[in-house]
Amino acid sequence: MRPLLHGLSCIHKHVYLRNNTYYYRSDIPPDVAHHFPAAEVKRSLKTSDPGAAKLAALDMELKVQQAYILLRVGNLSDDIIQLVVGAVVPDARKPTAPEEKGNVLTDVINTYTAEKQSNWTDKTKMEVAGVFRLLVDILGDVEISIITRPMLIQLRSSLLKVPPNFYKKNPGKSAKDVIDSPTESGISSKSVNKHMSRIGSLLKYCQEQGMITSNPATELQIVDKQRVDQERSAYSVSDIKKIISNLPSATERPERYWIPLIGLYSGMRLAEMCQFHVDDIIKVDGCWCFDINNASNKQLKNDASARVIPVHPKLIELGLIRYYEGVRESNNPRLWMNLSYIHLHGYTNTFGKWYQRYNREYVTDDPKKVFHSMRHLFTDTLKQAGVQDTLISELVGHSTSGSMTMGRYGKRYQPRILLEALEKLDYGIKL
Repeated sequence: MRPLLHGLSCIHKHVYLRNNTYYYRSDIPPDVAHHFPAAEVKRSLKTSDPGAAKLAALDMELKVQQAYILLRVGNLSDDIIQLVVGAVVPDARKPTAPEEKGNVLTDVINTYTAEKQSNWTDKTKMEVAGVFRLLVDILGDVEISIITRPMLIQLRSSLLKVPPNFYKKNPGKSAKDVIDSPTESGISSKSVNKHMSRIGSLLKYCQEQGMITSNPATELQIVDKQRVDQERSAYSVSDIKKIISNLPSATERPERYWIPLIGLYSGMRLAEMCQFHVDDIIKVDGCWCFDINNASNKQLKNDASARVIPVHPKLIELGLIRYYEGVRESNNPRLWMNLSYIHLHGYTNTFGKWYQRYNREYVTDDPKKVFHSMRHLFTDTLKQAGVQDTLISELVGHSTSGSMTMGRYGKRYQPRILLEALEKLDYGIKL
């Protein structure tokens, strides 16, 4: 046996070299030894490189100590003890015959998805499938009842190491590979929170069906100290001038000219504008309006998104209604015939990619300033002008159900009232 690996200050005595491969070996403490099939933990570190062995040994030592802590907690079921021991001594895991399995993860996921997916959009189905694939990949196809809170906390930490779109970029690979040796930044804490929320909903369903007695995934969100209104930054007046001064001609690509302007003067979501049909421009009590709806193949974010809002006078002055009338006379069904429909993305895909390039080339390098920043700017400008919150909410398609008076008894504002609020929008620039 070669001398123990030098440079491993706290665990050097646990590493040795044999046949040009480093191994980890440590004695099991007497108080937990009865859970293990042997008196020591012995694992190959699968490397002949001292530096790699050092990192692998540190990771192994952490797993071993975590196992000891869990075993010392006591009152663990046999299945959980087997899982904890098997994490550090794989040979100790007892194979379970298929007929002995209870509610395993993949079966529960299939049942849950079949029951719930009728209320999901295609995009939601794809997102949920991605979350559950990661769940099974990292935890394994385990029985639902052995999933504990410590396991989910470890899962949450592991998710932070998985790069965005991992399976798309690495077909056939396991997320475990990148968790053990991360080479790039993982998904954001916001995305991890969404993943944990999906997993929490799955386990809540399991609790409701009597598969587990409690939901171990409650309140596992990562606390983000950043305020919601700081997740994206609003454009500045200087940014607006750059957006407007560099807009392409409306002749060949009218959507690239008009959609940014409509965004600035309506606060609408990009998807709402990209899917406009000719019939969505209407006149109500002599007031030109946008009718935002989900007729045909159009999609809305939620029920509150359906609304009728006035066209800002500045857009009319610039010629939007003249453009609309020209499209109507040509018998085209949609305002932007250059935009094609894609099942998962609606009509936004082509325009969204163009605007990302345009924004970085002509407007700003700030990653927090994106097309959605127009919506932030629109809302904040009206707020600073003293416009009521309920009026702003109706203009941008936010729910007012938090107020019983407005949500249950209040009717929609008439376009003329909304127009009065909209006319207070002033960016302090000339077009």
